[in-house]
Amino acid sequence: MLYDEIEEYLQQGLYPLHMPGHKRNTASHLPLSLTHDLTEVEGVDDLHCPEGILKRAMESAANFFGSSKTVFLVGGSTCGILAAMAACTKRGDKVLCARNCHRSVYNGLAVLGLRAEYLVPDTVSSAFEIYGSITVQQVEKALSQGGFSAVVLTSPTYEGVISDIRGIKRICEKYRIPLIVDEAHGAHLGHFEGFGGGAVKAGADIVIQSTHKTLAALTQTALLHINGDMVCEDRVMQALSIFETSSPSYILMESIDGAVQELIRNGEEKFEQYRQRLDNFSTAVQGLKNIDVLFYGGDRDNKRNEIFSFDRSKLVISAVRKGYSGAELEKILREKYKLQVEMSAIGYVIAMTSYCDTDEGFDMLKTALQEIDAGQCGDFVLKSAAMPKHFLKKMEMFEALQCDCEAVELYSSAGRISGEYVFAYPPGVPILTPGEEISEEVVEVIMGLSDAGVSIKTDFGSAKGELKVVKSPLFYEKNTSKT
Repeated sequence: MLYDEIEEYLQQGLYPLHMPGHKRNTASHLPLSLTHDLTEVEGVDDLHCPEGILKRAMESAANFFGSSKTVFLVGGSTCGILAAMAACTKRGDKVLCARNCHRSVYNGLAVLGLRAEYLVPDTVSSAFEIYGSITVQQVEKALSQGGFSAVVLTSPTYEGVISDIRGIKRICEKYRIPLIVDEAHGAHLGHFEGFGGGAVKAGADIVIQSTHKTLAALTQTALLHINGDMVCEDRVMQALSIFETSSPSYILMESIDGAVQELIRNGEEKFEQYRQRLDNFSTAVQGLKNIDVLFYGGDRDNKRNEIFSFDRSKLVISAVRKGYSGAELEKILREKYKLQVEMSAIGYVIAMTSYCDTDEGFDMLKTALQEIDAGQCGDFVLKSAAMPKHFLKKMEMFEALQCDCEAVELYSSAGRISGEYVFAYPPGVPILTPGEEISEEVVEVIMGLSDAGVSIKTDFGSAKGELKVVKSPLFYEKNTSKT
């Protein structure tokens, strides 16, 4: 049984430096019970037409987060992103998107028949090789061209990079275009000292947050916040009735409310302790010679022009200067030190922390990094970027997905048009999307990631050295645009 297999996994005793944010720390959670697994009967309200207990719970959340309206989501941030995009656009509209958005945004573009123009952030020039922030200037330049129906950005990113949402919102307001922010990794921001930012208080029109990533709710739970009057609430709710299940779990909704109420009651104390753990960690890794932690330890005072702000809950750790790829570092941490990180990229790992982490967990990570830093070196050399820097869109995604495809070898695919997504998951940001031309740079990035031990996925599972490409580009000449 699946239950038995998971129990066997837990017996390994791995400490979770990954989501969900409750870290399996039951003391931080509600006493959830199967007896509360109900349906929409008299007395327990209806998520799709809330008038009683759910309405009051969501109003409490809206008051805490500072939004005009907050809706519980039990289909993850994904269903909220899809609903937000549907509410702000109509088929054929043009949308301005950050190229490092989560795959759910791209699925929204395809399903809703939207045309995309991309903003590509600058890359942080270091061992980390991550995307920086989307700038106000990038958004202003793009929107000045006209014709957009919505702007969709991710802030913070998987790596913790925050964009100037307040400044970007001012530009969107100037052009009367709604700003949608995928803040799946930022539900903890903007409430307590040391954890600044927060897209809701920055005025974004729709903000989607995962309450399971950095708060103490169960996996699959999220919130959708609406601000101001630029977005029609009725259209959002109508879209949610399409993209969210008609049988929402009361256990999941209890979990969302419990996580929010915990912040209201005990948030100040818990985040003060959390902030102290992170400060102590930074001091402890100050002396590392060949391991870098983004904005921590020896990197703490760096001024990185590519990054507007940073979410300190994310520990982005690189041992490239020690000779280890991200995948190798992840394996060492898991097998030798019983630490399971959230993900590994070509040159770094991400350890996700939350206010539910323990002193013991942080001590385990400090000790591990100090010992690895002092130990023997590996032989990995960083040769390629984690993501391409240039993208050439030949067709819209919804057009490419309508075309017949054929499989070709990856090494001979340059020049063809992709018929599928290619991505490392996590973080789920597409390296290649349907309709984009496969460049030599993209081929090198995919091969470099694969050689470094990063798992590469496509629409059809793990990549096996082949890509599906468009056989008959019906719209090839009609829709060529460089982004």
